[in-house]
Amino acid sequence: MIYNEDLINDLAQQKVVLFLGAGVSSSVNLDANDRFKGWPEFLDDAAKDRNATLRKQIKHLLKAKDYLLACELLQADYGDAWERKVTEEYGRAAQPSILHKALISLRQRIILTTNFDKLVESAWASSLADGERHFKVISKVDNDIFKVLKEHDSSYIIKIHGSIDDVSNIVFSRSQYIRLAFGNENYSLFLDSLLLNYTFLFVGFSMDDPAITSLMELYAYKYPKSRPHYIITNNKIPQNIRDIHRSLRKLIVIPYDPKNNHEQLPLLIEDMVQKVDLKVKANIAELLAKTT
Repeated sequence: MIYNEDLINDLAQQKVVLFLGAGVSSSVNLDANDRFKGWPEFLDDAAKDRNATLRKQIKHLLKAKDYLLACELLQADYGDAWERKVTEEYGRAAQPSILHKALISLRQRIILTTNFDKLVESAWASSLADGERHFKVISKVDNDIFKVLKEHDSSYIIKIHGSIDDVSNIVFSRSQYIRLAFGNENYSLFLDSLLLNYTFLFVGFSMDDPAITSLMELYAYKYPKSRPHYIITNNKIPQNIRDIHRSLRKLIVIPYDPKNNHEQLPLLIEDMVQKVDLKVKANIAELLAKTT
């Protein structure tokens, strides 16, 4: 497979932020055909035992992809039982998938994720050899998060929507989202800083998130001469949408065939790992040649 050489160079220098969405978590098999539910599937399931009026509302909102409002309505209806409902789904024990392991093999310093589960932590921890430096987990966006930009000797998993460890603080509904994305200036300032200083690689992310999409579009508008970012997505995406990603969001699409439960996606990442390893070796050889 052919990739943009700039992306491979940035990966080789650990200058890429891996942004992992719900599609990465849904790659995990819990039982024979059981996977962590994506956002629309979880909300649809949560609505099944609600009253007929609410079920109809949720169905309409899911069709319109207004997941935040759908979640807001369900959370209000469930009341105190909502945290248990979320934990029953995303608090289940599971082994990281091949995709998780492939992404960790890219060995980047910063991973951002909107997922609540612990799968990225598990995959990263299992990849460490005895004596290797452990990563740090951040699940709250406040003033302290900016240390990530300077502490280059540390690696980070940043869970910008919270963690299943603390269900009361995860970002799932419209009101929670407004407080995080639009009521917390650290959120936009931090992501804007990362966009300027690193290359983003989105994996398993649909670009339906209004705050992230807005930040990408604002970034492209404010810094038209800046380098692009990348999104890995299935090859069914129409060409006009790819063009919008590039022109409006400075996002280059890396397509793959989604057949057979997206089996090509981890292979694509593994191929990328090999190219990055070769680039790292070439960089070391070049540095040695210069010093001798």
